[in-house]
Amino acid sequence: MSTHPPDVPVGPDAADKKRSRNAILMVALVVLVDITGFGLILPLLPFWAEKLGASPFEVGLILTVYALAQFLFTPILGALSDRFGRRPVILVSLLIEALGFALTALAGTLPLLLAARFVGGLGASNIGSAQAVVADVTAPKDRARGMGMVGAAIGLGFVIGPALGGILAGFGATVPFWAALVVALANALLVLLFMPETRVRSVAHAEPLSPFAFFAGWKRASQNPAIVRLIVVSLLFTLAFTAMEAVFPLFSQDVFGWKATQNGYIFTYVGVIIVIMQGGLVGRLVKRFGERGVQVAGLALLAAGLALLPFGVALGVLLLALGLLSIGDGAVTPTNNALLSLATPAEAQGEILGLSQGMAGLGRMVGPMVAGWLFGIGIGLPFFVGAGLVLLALLVALPRIENRSLTPKPQPDSLQSAQEAATVTSLT
Repeated sequence: MSTHPPDVPVGPDAADKKRSRNAILMVALVVLVDITGFGLILPLLPFWAEKLGASPFEVGLILTVYALAQFLFTPILGALSDRFGRRPVILVSLLIEALGFALTALAGTLPLLLAARFVGGLGASNIGSAQAVVADVTAPKDRARGMGMVGAAIGLGFVIGPALGGILAGFGATVPFWAALVVALANALLVLLFMPETRVRSVAHAEPLSPFAFFAGWKRASQNPAIVRLIVVSLLFTLAFTAMEAVFPLFSQDVFGWKATQNGYIFTYVGVIIVIMQGGLVGRLVKRFGERGVQVAGLALLAAGLALLPFGVALGVLLLALGLLSIGDGAVTPTNNALLSLATPAEAQGEILGLSQGMAGLGRMVGPMVAGWLFGIGIGLPFFVGAGLVLLALLVALPRIENRSLTPKPQPDSLQSAQEAATVTSLT
């Protein structure tokens, strides 16, 4: 007979902790394979589009429609995962992504290629659902470390994927696309066979699914000032970082005369630092300084790195600037996602995290276009404007936000204990 009162949930035991760890590792592996598959085709898309007669503007449009699909569908898939479970939504999205790769390989005209990339963006709109898995199985004190594992998987996928794509391209123009299709199908099988369902059953049907889930999610988010601030922060720093990524090759070509190979090395340097930060260091820093402290410090470093970048006419200064902004991005992404998750009730984790990722998709869509225009005015201007956007994000993040809704309702099936849930009372 249990010695615990019936109304006091029992904290997680060793089996729960093991299950939590296994679920995080599993979702990180799924995300790693997913991003690797996308990275396979990323460096080759512009050349494939040019082969179909695309102008430079139309090449950019191919990346834009992909980000547009993510902006529209990431919140919707997140809401679906709240209702029907993380596992089926991620599984179906991977199958849709595989279809997008097949259509990309078979596209014989530019409109078909645009349609194929829109389908691919829809399939890739599962990151909010993947982050919701972390929210499902972690206690508040471990949330940033879990989000960091997913972020590290994304960064590692972007390091591995393009390298493999470059190798496979030597065997034929469409080989990387078919390889990405195989990777997506293998990932779907991985989810089908090994990925556990983590959504808490008792909140699965808390609200009926609206046919206007995208707008309903925004309405719910707007009622919580903590969530609104964190989504704005996500948009602003994503805008700044993607703008830097878009024009840095042009900057390095003007300053150093670098080509694709040298820029590939530089982006690997950036990616490795971000992976190291998110894969382990962030969790340790959060234990000492808290999520909000690490978030604010990360935004400051990101702004400093962007502001220093235009002065990187010497290699040492350039590496320092890139190192600072990489450390900053690696700190901000998981802590912002962790704070957002802690500000969200259990029954809306997928939806709200999906909204944030959708806004990040909007940043990835708008950032490169604005950066290109600013670069035409002055080669350092995109970086200075990016630093300004990050400072604005810092101002948004600084005020203390007291919010009683940040205390999640304890659930009998949750891995989070009532005692841990009760500690989440503010974004500090």
